[in-house]
Order: sequence, then structure tokens, then C-alpha cells
Amino acid sequence: MRDTYTEVGLLEQLLLHKGQLLTFISQDDIALDAYLRREAGKSEHHSVFRYVLKHYIGLVNPNLTEEFEQTFYQLFQEAARNPDKRRIIDLTGALYEVKNRRGNPSMQFPQVTHLLHLLNVHYPIFDPARATFFGMPSANHLAGFEKKMKRYIEQYSQLFEWNQAILQDSRFDELSDLFDEHVTQSGCETPSRAKKLDLYLKALVTAN
Repeated sequence: MRDTYTEVGLLEQLLLHKGQLLTFISQDDIALDAYLRREAGKSEHHSVFRYVLKHYIGLVNPNLTEEFEQTFYQLFQEAARNPDKRRIIDLTGALYEVKNRRGNPSMQFPQVTHLLHLLNVHYPIFDPARATFFGMPSANHLAGFEKKMKRYIEQYSQLFEWNQAILQDSRFDELSDLFDEHVTQSGCETPSRAKKLDLYLKALVTAN
């Protein structure tokens, strides 16, 4: 496992591999995010949106029950209607209370970060692949919600700080401009600066 990155080291990696990373960012990725973000802001979410969202955030899991899925969509709609009341701990805790098919609680922190990312792009996505790449230790072996949550929040706060520092760094302008050129060639709608960073990070993890 590599040492944990700093925002400087992470930005340097993005700049070093910028040409390669753009090849991992597809038109479909950009279009899918634009669609989900547009639909997420609506007061009602139709079945097509729910189906696409389910696959996008990884709710396609045989151990998750229909009750869990319904609870997730309910929480999503509540968060969308009350943008000032998004609490990552509360959302994760509410889902933790819904038992899976084995009768056990499940820690769905990554899915919650996907949910919040759609409602506010400055909430970064945090999933096992990114945590491993960044050198952050897993929380799977920790017992109980509180211990797992403490580990996740520490790591998520670090990622949030990295993202904000990178977005404010003038060197990210080069990556943003290159992304715009890439998007213009493919005919896609240009995403926000924060979304560009998310897609670059996803590409960096995928490429390695």
C-alpha cells in the first residue's frame, strides 16, 4: 500500500498523466452525470431515473433488500428537497438500520457520497477503489457503526480538503482547459470545474 497522498502530490499525478487520463473519460460518463444531476433536482423521480441511479451508484447488490432500496430513494428525495439539511452521518446511519438479506446491517457510506455528489458536486465521491488508491486503510474490519463512521469521516474530510485545495490551485486551470478541449471534440456539455476533477480522479484510479 502506498503512503497517503497530499493534495500537492495528487495534483502532480493528474498533471503528469493528463493526456492518458483524458482517454479514460468518455462521452457517456459526462452525459450520464449531466442527466442524473438534472433529474436529481426535480421534485419527482420517475422509474427510469431510479433505474439508472441504482446502477450508477452500485445499488445492484443481491444482499440488499427492496426495503433498503425504497429507504434509499426516500432519503434521496428528502435530501434533494432540503439541500441545507444534508448530513452524511445521518443518511449513512438511516441506511445502516435497514438489515440486508442476511439479517445484518450494511455500511453504505460510498453510496451516500454518490447521492450527495449528485446534489452538490463539491461533495466528492468516496469509494473503496479510491480509498485504496489514496493509501487509506479500509474500515471493513472495524466493529460497529461508530468506529466505521469515524474512520470514513476522517478519510472523507481529507479527500474534501484535497479537492478544495486542488480546485483553488492555478495549475488546475491547465487540466480544466484540456478537459474543455476534449469535451468540445466529443460534442458533450461542459461539466463544472468540480465535476472535471471528479472525473480526472476516477480516471487516475482506473488507469492504475
